[in-house]
Amino acid sequence: MNNPSSDHNYPNSKNNITQMMRFGKYQVHQRIVYLTLGTIAAVLFIIINILGTTYQTRHHSSEISLQGLKKSSQVKARYDATDKLIEKLKHYGLWKIDSSREVPRFFIKNYPADLHAVKDISLKKRVFLHALLSHAFFVREEALSKRQKLETILGKINCPLEDISFDIGLEFENQCSWFDSLAEEEVNFIHNLTKVYRTESAAGLLERVDAVPISIILAQGAIESSWGSSRFTREGNSIFGMWTWKKNGIVPLRRDEGKTHKVKIYDSVLDSVRAYHLTLNRLDTYEEFRQYRKYTDDPLIMAEGLLPYSERGQEYVNEIKKVIIFNKLQKYDSYNLSDLDPAKLNSSVSKADVQIKPGNASL
Repeated sequence: MNNPSSDHNYPNSKNNITQMMRFGKYQVHQRIVYLTLGTIAAVLFIIINILGTTYQTRHHSSEISLQGLKKSSQVKARYDATDKLIEKLKHYGLWKIDSSREVPRFFIKNYPADLHAVKDISLKKRVFLHALLSHAFFVREEALSKRQKLETILGKINCPLEDISFDIGLEFENQCSWFDSLAEEEVNFIHNLTKVYRTESAAGLLERVDAVPISIILAQGAIESSWGSSRFTREGNSIFGMWTWKKNGIVPLRRDEGKTHKVKIYDSVLDSVRAYHLTLNRLDTYEEFRQYRKYTDDPLIMAEGLLPYSERGQEYVNEIKKVIIFNKLQKYDSYNLSDLDPAKLNSSVSKADVQIKPGNASL
């Protein structure tokens, strides 16, 4: 006989009422609801696992396609970089140099990575040359400024040029005493020049502290960098293909067996131009180039002194001349670098994008 005091079997008891859930007109026991929900969750878990496995399989099988898609996106972004440079060249008056023959100051850190992919050769050449102009002129200004100061200092020394040696150890043994003729700042300036240009001869300094014609800078830069599109230019701002035997550098893909040279890496285009300019001015290898420069302003004649720059010899010199003539680069030798007032910059272009003051170029 059932115990009437037990609630267990009586649906109207308080315990049974709390364990029931109403769905519309129907009451369903909580256990049935929980069991149903558990079953649904298990089914969903299985379905998710199946879909995940299917996705991974499909993702793996289409990996090459996805990589190709990613590369396409990157290429498009790099193409936009060249477009941006062209816009800036136009904005700062470097796309068409006006008749004033003044080149605006506009310095870039590096050439766009997609420049090598530009199919229009005339467009590529224009981008390369016009972006390089400010750097070439600025380096020329640096050299001529040093030369002017050197000439001023030499004018204070009452000795024939060939008798002046800036070797401190020999200063009191020489026929010419120059030390007492100069201020401390001038002595320091001379000492720095002798270290940088690797000569203590006054005549030697006058020969070396001078400018390389703009037309030659542009022509050699174009040849050595393939108009700004070479691997060395893209990876290391090495516009002039100069070598190094130090640890850091880019290993040429076609380097002859047994050779250990690398191509130098530079932080910016300006650094590359400076290093090239200094190389022509201080190495004994280019003594002939400097001798030509002493007696002529014609870059086509000076180019004959660049025979050692390439293993191609005279063929290389002839190519420099052809690039100068065909692209009418000699006209730039008579141009000057303008003084650009930062206040006149168009506000639509960020001043951070362009280096107005000479020194560290940083686009």
